[in-house]
Amino acid sequence: MKKNNRIWEIDFLRGIAFICMVYDHVVFDLNYIFGVNTIQLDFIGDFSAIIFMLLCGISTTLSKNCLKRGALVFGAAMLLTAVTFAVDMIFDTRLIIVFGILHMLGIAMMLSYLVKKMPNILIAAVSAVLFALYIPFKNIRNMGNLLFAFGIHDAKFYSSDYYPLIPYLGVVFIGIIMGKLLYSDRKSIFSFSLGNNPVSFIGQHSLILYLTHQPIVIAILFIILKIAGQI
Repeated sequence: MKKNNRIWEIDFLRGIAFICMVYDHVVFDLNYIFGVNTIQLDFIGDFSAIIFMLLCGISTTLSKNCLKRGALVFGAAMLLTAVTFAVDMIFDTRLIIVFGILHMLGIAMMLSYLVKKMPNILIAAVSAVLFALYIPFKNIRNMGNLLFAFGIHDAKFYSSDYYPLIPYLGVVFIGIIMGKLLYSDRKSIFSFSLGNNPVSFIGQHSLILYLTHQPIVIAILFIILKIAGQI
């Protein structure tokens, strides 16, 4: 979609999800990097992830370049894996991301090229199957780690951000159904607009911000904790 035709509520919600994700990462960094005991409200991180997935599904129904966009996101995810692997090897930060939300969303976007052409009832059925497979797949721990992308791994597997295709593809596919139902005319469902605002700006640039925010967050936390005498 062209920038001037963007649907404002999608950008705004994506910005909200990003802000919630940053909170989750700040708490994670405090606890696991700096050793500062902080209460972590897991539901905020979960909310952020679910909103990102639903919006991903909705956005694919508005895009004609799902394959290209999906490949770009997955490529960015692999770059993130390489960087976090290197950082983990040097500093032992346990920040390595083997298969995080960007990996999952990139694959989901590429698959959506075909999925969004399916009838909604069939998409819903596929989503239900993906959800139903979650528990049995989660309990398989004796097949090694070759199928970690599907949620099958042993006890030694670790990824600081982990969203396997099963069940989370199902959430993206529900977003596709929502997009086909709510945005068939490719316009906002609201009669008003919030106009230009910081939250929507964040939502419009969420990918690049996702790739760059963690070093900035860690640097800011380091400075604050150093000044406060906590480290």
